[in-house]
Amino acid sequence: MQAVILLAGYGSRLGRDDLAHKSFLPFGNETLLSRHLKSLQALGVAKAVLVLGHNHDAVRDYALGLNLDLPLEFIDNKVYRTTGNTLSLVLGLKRTDQDVVILDGDVYYPQETFLDYVERSHANSFAVVSADINDAECAKVLLKDNGVISAFITKRLLTEQEKTDYKFGGEAIGFFKLNREAASRFTEMYYANEAAYEKTLWEIPFSDFAQSNEIHFWAIDQPGCFEIDTAEDYQEALDWSQAHPGV
Repeated sequence: MQAVILLAGYGSRLGRDDLAHKSFLPFGNETLLSRHLKSLQALGVAKAVLVLGHNHDAVRDYALGLNLDLPLEFIDNKVYRTTGNTLSLVLGLKRTDQDVVILDGDVYYPQETFLDYVERSHANSFAVVSADINDAECAKVLLKDNGVISAFITKRLLTEQEKTDYKFGGEAIGFFKLNREAASRFTEMYYANEAAYEKTLWEIPFSDFAQSNEIHFWAIDQPGCFEIDTAEDYQEALDWSQAHPGV
C-alpha cells in the first residue's frame, strides 16, 4: 500500500499566521504532519506522496527533517489557490501504483483508530464519524439501502428528498482508501470531466463516482477524530489530545 497526503491548502480560516503551514499545528511534541507520517510509517506503507502548495519548501524540509523510515515523494500543486482539493488528489493518485490510503492534511485522529481503519476496512472505503445531520459544513455521507455510499453532501443542508431516500451515515472525516483499479478509474473520470471538477472539493466527483462504483463506509465509534478548519476546531482537538496523552 502507498499513501497520499493532501497538504496544498492555505488554511486561512485557522488564523495562525505564526505557523508556516496548517499541518504544523502542535500537539505536545508532535504536529499534525508528524503524526500523519509516523502513522504511515507504523503501517509500513511503501511510500507517502505529499501534495504541496502553500509554503511548499517549508513543508518539504520539515517532512524530510523528521528522518523517518518512510520513503517520501513531493508534488507541487502550483494552482492550489484557484482549484479545489480534487486536483491535488488526482496529482497524488497519478504518482501511485498500488492500493492507496488518502489523508486530508488537516485531520487529527488517535493513531490506533486510523491504523484499525486502514488494516480492517474494505479496499474502497471512507472513514465516517457521527455528525449532526443539520451541520451544513460537514461532508455528509448518504447511504443506499444496501449500506454502500450513494453520495457526499457538503457546504449545504440535505434536502427533504435526500433525507427520505437515503440513510444518513455521518461525516466523512478525511481519510479514505482506494484500490489500484478504483484509483485509476477515478483519475480517468476526473480528466474526462476536468472542467467541471478542477475547482471542486473531492466530495463532488466522489458522489458521481459512487453511482457506478461500490464504495463502502467504515463507521468510527470511538471519539477523538477532528477536522481542523478553525481556531475553535484546533482548540477542541488539542483539549481532547491533552486529556488522552499518548493516544
